[in-house]
Amino acid sequence: MPVWMVEWLGGGHLDAAFGYLLFMTAPVWIAMIALPRNRLVALIAQPFIAPLIYLPVLFYILWQARSMGFLPSWIDTADYRSARSLVRHPVAFLALFCKLQILYLFLGTVIYQRARALRMNAPIELFIAWLLGPLALLPFSVRLLLRYVGVGR
Repeated sequence: MPVWMVEWLGGGHLDAAFGYLLFMTAPVWIAMIALPRNRLVALIAQPFIAPLIYLPVLFYILWQARSMGFLPSWIDTADYRSARSLVRHPVAFLALFCKLQILYLFLGTVIYQRARALRMNAPIELFIAWLLGPLALLPFSVRLLLRYVGVGR
């Protein structure tokens, strides 16, 4: 099905799906930022627990892409042009965005667990990880470095 037809027929559904993907990990992020010492949050906010909760959403999107007959067309040729056309397809964009949310959450749980092990809070770093992903490593690394050299104690 052409991209314009998918967007025309499913515009409202695509917007709703994007909104869901945008906010699906919000409860975990808010819990890690607002309740960093809570035992339940510490139990759920593990790198191999919280992100795995959201993997079925990604599998569902990929299943929908496969059922639309979309996936095999871009796997055959792995070049820049086919990758660019892949991202332009609404369902593929949703799959990539979902994957990005899961990866950001993985990074956030790693930062959260490391900060928790060092008995420090990292709300700013977690917020940056939620919005910008890997860019949060820079301020968190600086805080860790300052802590190890004795400035941040």
